Amino acid sequence: SSSVRMGVIQLPNLSRILCFSFHIILILLQQTTAARELKFVVVLFRHGDRTPIVNFPTDPHKESEWPQGFGQLTKTGMQQLFELGQYMRKRYSSFLNSTYNRQEFYIQSTDYDRTIMSAQSYLSGLFPPTSSQIWNPELLWQPIPVHIFQKTTEQRLNFPLPNCPRFDELQQETQTSKEFQNRIQPYMDFLQTMAINTGLELNHLKILDNFQLWNTYDTLHCEVIIN
Repeated sequence: SSSVRMGVIQLPNLSRILCFSFHIILILLQQTTAARELKFVVVLFRHGDRTPIVNFPTDPHKESEWPQGFGQLTKTGMQQLFELGQYMRKRYSSFLNSTYNRQEFYIQSTDYDRTIMSAQSYLSGLFPPTSSQIWNPELLWQPIPVHIFQKTTEQRLNFPLPNCPRFDELQQETQTSKEFQNRIQPYMDFLQTMAINTGLELNHLKILDNFQLWNTYDTLHCEVIIN
């Protein structure tokens, strides 16, 4: 099989919240005399397009209008990750084994439906079954295990930061600082208008650790994309 060298790539942001899937490709390559040789690849990416996480009080579109509910991967999101897998297959065609091998490839996901499904969609594009791996001639897909970070025990890739007193302390200092108050002042008219139109509390929109401001943008963004 092969020899190993380190390679890291950064991929474009595929969605809006910090819930992540990532995989590690480990491949043993034959020793070569090349000055630079790819040995190891780590890829970190986010989930594809999803439905809103929450809605705001005056939003006419309720969760029941989304077929799978809030926070779920859409068909567009599935296609995005499938195409990413195809891209990576082409990009590393001389590095990846032509067929899936569990001793050379490992993938992990955070414990959210949308990230797990994103990982699965990605794998469909990265490792379509060939030859002996085709188990159903009418379905060019093969199951590949996705290993899950448990929310309760694994803090990697979790955000907001849970159980971090120092983070909370620094955030509170920033929230009450004169500099922060001066910076937010020019936006008070906008926040007031937003509070009136969304039904959200103005005081809540001004709080750093409150995601209502971001959630409102995110919800509207998702609704525009899906029409």
